[in-house]
Amino acid sequence: MKKVEGAILKVLGWFMALLIFAMMVDIFAAVLSRYIFRFSIPFAEELGRYLFVWITFTGMARCVADEKHVALDLISHVLKGPVKKGWKLAVYAITAFFFAALTRSGYALCLVGLKQKSPTMRIPMQYMYMIIPICGVLSLFFIVMRVIDLLRKENEES
Repeated sequence: MKKVEGAILKVLGWFMALLIFAMMVDIFAAVLSRYIFRFSIPFAEELGRYLFVWITFTGMARCVADEKHVALDLISHVLKGPVKKGWKLAVYAITAFFFAALTRSGYALCLVGLKQKSPTMRIPMQYMYMIIPICGVLSLFFIVMRVIDLLRKENEES
């Protein structure tokens, strides 16, 4: 499972780099065309917004994998031993519930997006929305991996 996780993280990293590069090119072209050539690229702002959303959701999954997401860790720093592990498991369970709900809602949004088109680029909105369930599933996978790691540590210590 660690090899699969490593491969997913590598692909996710390269995908994020590609998205960031595409956003940089898009915004650079928009600024250049507007202020140098006095011409506005009609879809540049919309594309930049969509790329930003995709970068954000992809980054969310990556942060879950590295346990760098926003968390209140004041309590976990005070706890020790099995109580700390129980606390971590509870936090993982709540987080998993959130990502399961996000995945379900994202899927429902994709179905709605089948009937919608983006205002300027006229692409189906399902392509914009599909990153939500994808990153929800990836985040759930990474949470399961963290739980497995936590339970393995518990077995190794005993």
